[in-house]
Amino acid sequence: MKKRSLVSAMLLLCVASCGSPQEADMGNTISIQEANQRLESYIQQAKSALPASAVLVLRGQSKEAPCDDPSDNGPKGRVVADRGYQVTGLAAAGVSEYFSALRSWAQNNNYQVLQEKQNPQYLWLEKRDDGFRLALDSNESGELYLNGSTPCVWRDGTPGSAG
Repeated sequence: MKKRSLVSAMLLLCVASCGSPQEADMGNTISIQEANQRLESYIQQAKSALPASAVLVLRGQSKEAPCDDPSDNGPKGRVVADRGYQVTGLAAAGVSEYFSALRSWAQNNNYQVLQEKQNPQYLWLEKRDDGFRLALDSNESGELYLNGSTPCVWRDGTPGSAG
């Protein structure tokens, strides 16, 4: 069940990122390779907001998947990447503090809050200048998950480079 909810959360994050308003007049983009590198960098930066004992354990990833939703009315054939980590090494009693720390970090690093929930806690963020999205998610067992997704991009950075 935990794996199913992680996959569902990653899929929601991925599909939702395809609707980024920055993509509406899509020309050239960064490549999917650059998008994967930037996504991993953003996830590691977000991790730095958590206590030093935090460890990220990869739970799932897609380095390239179709982004043919596209709810942004952009062109088909673009791709998207996502990954999800379980955050281990932290005390379950500090969950609220971890969310507060990430929210503060986000405000200082050009992210906007797209959605926030309590019981269990959930914080969904988007980087204002490039549409990358991160989410911190908790469950009733006190487990934490840090997920991220890229906006829709062309495989090689230029329109029509999907195939």
